[in-house]
Amino acid sequence: MADFNTHIFGAAAVVSLGATCCTKLLSLGVAEGLMLTVAGMVGGILPDIDLKQSQPSRALFTALGTLAALAWMFASIQGYTALELWLGAIAVYVLVRFPLWWLFHSVTTHRGILHSLIAAIMAGVLMCALAWRHLHTTELLSWLLGLFMTAGYIIHLVLDELVSVDFTGVRIKRSFGSALKVLDMQQLPASCLVIFITLVGWFWTAPLNAAWDQWQSLYTDWRPALLPHWL
Repeated sequence: MADFNTHIFGAAAVVSLGATCCTKLLSLGVAEGLMLTVAGMVGGILPDIDLKQSQPSRALFTALGTLAALAWMFASIQGYTALELWLGAIAVYVLVRFPLWWLFHSVTTHRGILHSLIAAIMAGVLMCALAWRHLHTTELLSWLLGLFMTAGYIIHLVLDELVSVDFTGVRIKRSFGSALKVLDMQQLPASCLVIFITLVGWFWTAPLNAAWDQWQSLYTDWRPALLPHWL
């Protein structure tokens, strides 16, 4: 398995290039280009959240706990004192960061269903739905964020498979094939759950036809946008 630094820098190298191209081709703003890069980098570490002691797992549940605490605080700001809000936020954070983290890892196994192409698609669909419904991005940017999330996710899976090949000894390690698979046939209930979540999430995504119309209206000629004039 590739280490954390390999995953984060591998995803960053590829998705930053893709984000730069999209920014030039579609005349996107700097903030939108950065959003695409971040989405790809997050996708590049997501598959390892099922590794209990991994940095992505700790970072994800820390972020979820923080977001849940802030959401509860601002949703309840009218009904409690400042001290009560602060104590309640701490309680929400601890509940998400530790019991939820423990529950997640008690029902998942590393290189299980989360190391699959269907999980990569699920991550992209959920990213698109989140961007469209809660970040209020345009239809095109919502789908681009989803595509970059999926791209980063797949880069992670490919890197794990490449590490499973010992090129110096020209041999295949036993872990080969466990990272890049369509479904986890050994965990059919989990695979069905991921498919179900993907299908439900699809109904909350931005309209594809509107995103396509925006692409066509913004797209510029690729040669002057991507290549210097002397080529």
